[in-house]
Amino acid sequence: MKQFYYLLLLPILLFNSSCTMIIKGLGKSVANHYDDHKDLNLSKLSLLDGAGHQETLGKSFYGKTVYLYVWNQDVPPDDQNSDYKALKQRFQKYNDVVFINVYTGTDENKWKKVQDLKNEKVKAYRLVTTSENNTFRNLTDSVARPQIIGKDGTLLGFRGPTPADHLIVDYALYQARDGIDATQATKTLIRGINSKVKFKNQDLLLWYEDHFGKKPDEKLNISISNNN
Repeated sequence: MKQFYYLLLLPILLFNSSCTMIIKGLGKSVANHYDDHKDLNLSKLSLLDGAGHQETLGKSFYGKTVYLYVWNQDVPPDDQNSDYKALKQRFQKYNDVVFINVYTGTDENKWKKVQDLKNEKVKAYRLVTTSENNTFRNLTDSVARPQIIGKDGTLLGFRGPTPADHLIVDYALYQARDGIDATQATKTLIRGINSKVKFKNQDLLLWYEDHFGKKPDEKLNISISNNN
């Protein structure tokens, strides 16, 4: 009878282990693209705000880590998106992290849409048509994408983790505050999780408890979206 029980239990254990390996494999594969353009510095991006004031990203957000949604066609998330709203709330305690939206198109009606979004503490900007902005403009497409920009203007997360990428987006954005790109941060996080979907790395456990203000649940909540 015991032998029969173990035979039933074995597929369950193998399934859980396989799922963890699939998650890790997918996470590493997606993360490989986050640092595709980490040699690109965006400090000289010229941005225009709703009042018509023009300034570079580097001057406007000096010493800040920026979680930036670029969009042309699809409107970026606002506070009706629970994941985005919660992400912003978790990072309110960090004075060196800001959230902004940047419209890269030329349609006045679409520009008004992003200005009218219900986004608490998220400023909307328009990408000015200049030769200095062309490189970044050409990297964007019609889908709203999040980018993580370091304090020195380095693109640390190209099409980075979304607000729905639970745990991964928090760790990537947190590590970007120290100049670590999202690829490195995501791989560090994934390596620090065991087959039971728990932290095996004490530093990650301490980070979680300090950042989220609580101990982890029985199993970590991890989501990975392939938005590349």
